[in-house]
Amino acid sequence: MGTAAIVRRAWTAFRADAIAAPPLTLRGANAVDGYDQPPPFDPAADHPTDAYVEAFAFWGITHLDARSWRHYVPRLIDYAFRHPRDPAMVTEALIRSLRPPDRYPPRLATLDADQECVVRTFLEAVALGDALPYVQADAQQALEEWWLPNPRCRPTAGETAVLRAAPVAHHLFVRDVYRLSVPETLTGSGSRAILQESRRIETFGGYLCGDAPTVVAVTVTPRGQRSMPEAVRAAAVSFVGAMSSRSIVVTGSRRAVRLDGMTQVGGPAEPQRLAMVLAVAADALVILSVRWWPRDDVSREVERILDSFDIIES
Repeated sequence: MGTAAIVRRAWTAFRADAIAAPPLTLRGANAVDGYDQPPPFDPAADHPTDAYVEAFAFWGITHLDARSWRHYVPRLIDYAFRHPRDPAMVTEALIRSLRPPDRYPPRLATLDADQECVVRTFLEAVALGDALPYVQADAQQALEEWWLPNPRCRPTAGETAVLRAAPVAHHLFVRDVYRLSVPETLTGSGSRAILQESRRIETFGGYLCGDAPTVVAVTVTPRGQRSMPEAVRAAAVSFVGAMSSRSIVVTGSRRAVRLDGMTQVGGPAEPQRLAMVLAVAADALVILSVRWWPRDDVSREVERILDSFDIIES
């Protein structure tokens, strides 16, 4: 199939996504890559000219949610065939986004049969032809890893289900002020002192229930630095939309408050759950926060983490 026919098929297969405004633009995703807040879609500023794609695709495509990524796929396939020298490495970024592992929430796994066929045909044209020789090897790897029959790195639905259903083992961490049970799949940073802020922080990050990225953090601040109401107000800025607040019982603490809601780490289409427990110790305020993707099995394991939190100095 010729390149022009592949481009036409791409526009047809991705038409519904392509005509809808993306929740996160390439410009916005590029801002996320720079740790900035993504600006909202603007029809003028986000008109996908070649110059626009060249300015934002290489760094931005990594951060696109599934809907936004599908919005740009036909445009990027079109660009790739029209720019065989690709000075801005747009095609490299596109093909990299077509290789596993799939991100979470998934992007590759959201394609329907027609869209998968278009992607496979595009990769075959690159891998077997001479139109884009500098990404030929990457296209071959992508095909073998995900898009051809019996792929090396594409999990089946059954394999994913087994991975998610596996028991979650925990490890108990005991510190001078608190005690916490953390899944063994989350790797700890160790306690780190932030001297200029007079606080200590320890983080744990990794995958929970097989494939869901999860972050746990515990911060210990001297009591004199901030009162409980001040700490609650400061914590509230981490949430987007509605936030709930309630008093809870934490063993060893004279007063504890739990905050629940959503937070935005990347694009607006993929908010994550956030829970924070603020507990008073004798000489410190201890804040436990857990950020995770809103999935029932993950939420159950997060509750195990939150329920294990104790203050051991009071």
